[in-house]
Parts: sequence; C-alpha cells; structure tokens
Amino acid sequence: VRDLEAEYVGVTSVNLTWVVNDTTSNSYVYRIEVVSGTSGRNLTSSVTKTEITELTPGTMYSFTVFAVAADGQTEGEGVSLRLYTKPSPVRDLEAEYVGVTSVNLTWAVNNSASNSYTYRIEVVSGTSVRNLTSSVTKTEITELIPGTMYGFTVFAVAADGQTNGEGVSIRLYTKPSPVRDLEAEYVDVTSVNLTWVVNDTTSNSYAYRIEVVSGTSGRNLTSSVTKTEITELTPGTMYSFAVFAVAADGQTEGEGVSLRLYTKPSPVRDLEAEYVGVTSVNLTWVVNDTTSNSYMYRIEVVSGTSGRNLTSSVTKTEITELTPGTMYSFTVFAVAADGQTEGEGLSIRLYT
Repeated sequence: VRDLEAEYVGVTSVNLTWVVNDTTSNSYVYRIEVVSGTSGRNLTSSVTKTEITELTPGTMYSFTVFAVAADGQTEGEGVSLRLYTKPSPVRDLEAEYVGVTSVNLTWAVNNSASNSYTYRIEVVSGTSVRNLTSSVTKTEITELIPGTMYGFTVFAVAADGQTNGEGVSIRLYTKPSPVRDLEAEYVDVTSVNLTWVVNDTTSNSYAYRIEVVSGTSGRNLTSSVTKTEITELTPGTMYSFAVFAVAADGQTEGEGVSLRLYTKPSPVRDLEAEYVGVTSVNLTWVVNDTTSNSYMYRIEVVSGTSGRNLTSSVTKTEITELTPGTMYSFTVFAVAADGQTEGEGLSIRLYT
C-alpha cells in the first residue's frame, strides 16, 4: 500500500487511509496490525481506510497495513505509520493563587500514560499571546500586568512533544496593585474626605471599595474615582479606613491600604463663667458626644498679645494667675482620645 496516513487522530481512536494501484485491488482486503509496547492486535478492512478505536490516550502506536489477495492468505509487504494518540484533556484546572503579577495554576490528569506528559500553557491577554511549558501538573505564571483579564489554556502534550490534547481554559483577573498615598484631605465632625493614587495601566477600569470600621461596627462604600467623602460618622471617634482597588470583574481586589484617624469632636456648648474673681475664673461647659468620656479639653487663655494653654480632663476648669481688671478671651476645644484631633473652639470674653 502507498500513502498511508492518519486522516484523524483522537484521544482513543485513529482514522487511517491508504492507496493501492494494483489492477486487481478491487478484490483485496487489508489487514491492519496495531501495536503498542508489547501489546498487539489485528483488524481487517475491505476498503482503503479504517477507524481504529479503543486506543489508550497519549500513547505511541505503530499501525502496519498489509494488502491481502483474494485468497485471504497471500499478503503484500506491510507499510507502517507510528504516531501518538492525543492525551485526554486535563481536569480540575484552577487558580491556586492569584497575585498582582503572578498566578499559580493546578490541574489533574488521570491517563495511564500521563507520567510521560508535558504541558503547554497558553497565556492570552487581549491580542498578546505567549506559551509556557511545565513538566508537572502545576505552574507559576509571572510577569503579568496588574488588574488585567487573562485567559489561561492548558494542553497535555504526549511524549513526542507535539501531540496536544484538547485545551482546558480558565479566565481570571490578576489583582490590582495596592493603592498608594492614602490620606485624609479633610477631617470633620461627622465626615472625612479621603484621596489616594493608583498607577496601574488598567486603573481606568477600576472601582474602589472603602471599608469603614469603628470598634466592632463596619460598613463598605464604593467609589469609581480615587477619592471619596465618607459621611454619617460619629464625632470624636477612631475609625480605620481601608481602600481596596477592584478590577473590572467587580470581584478581584488588590491588597487593602489602611488609614486610622479620629473624627473631630463636636464643639463644646454652653460655655460660661461660673465664677469671676480678681485673679481667677471658673469656667464650665457641656459636650453631648457619645464618646465624650474619652475627651480632654484644651483651654486657650488670651489677653492682648499674651496667651497660654491649659488642659482639663473634665468639663470645667479653674484658671488662675490672671491680672485684675483685665479683659480675657477663653476658648475651649474638645480633644479626641488621640490627644491631637480637636473640635472647633467655643469662646467667651470677660473681664476679671
């Protein structure tokens, strides 16, 4: 026979075709010898093609075709073809780890010949394609772009290094980079304005999740730009704000970056002089914030160009060492538990 070739190679089957030009070939049958390792079997065909089934995936076979004369016994010389069946598709392809610029993939193969396989991993993003290889059923893929959608397709490759099984694919986004330069542009009594920066090339498709936590209470906000105003906060309270960049799938988040700060206390109320003496004044005031039991108070004492600051842990104070018959301005600021974040001052002016 001539021109023996595999018209189709599958996982468990092969279609062979051949040609015979003898003038008596219309009376021929054909014996096909199928050998793998030490195992062999014979098939017959009455035409110049055959489908051979029940083959083992990813295995090297030798197929030899003999033309047989009309007596059923007299054979021509055999012509052989050696090839590998395709490996079965890999199974259970998943991302064991997804990072900013790398992804770890794992998969399984149950073929009896799989110990001889290698694997080709096709990495596609937009119009960019590259191929990697692995000798085991896992791989780390590096040099990826943050916050970008990739298609990863894994092909099992037989021991000839050429015969690929059908590819199995997974699509996912790499994590965005963490945001940078998170800061409070403005801090008020019940609101905070945050800003941050992201330099990823794909950041124009990002959204941002802002996690707002105080004590055991938390909530999540979203923003489509690199800033946000957070409202409905409690005065004089410590908050942790964490900002996460979120890729275009709305699910894949970068690592959060946090900022901790206190909102400003509310201004004190009802500031008054309970007693005015020659060299001293007793002041009292009121604060209704729920967190006021943690407040301190700064009292600014000003006369002309001279000033000094006093502190009090309660909502009253005695100010001494004043000059008789002199006009003073007393301004009281509530100070949060960090000892730095002050509310707006409330003033009273009087003469000793």
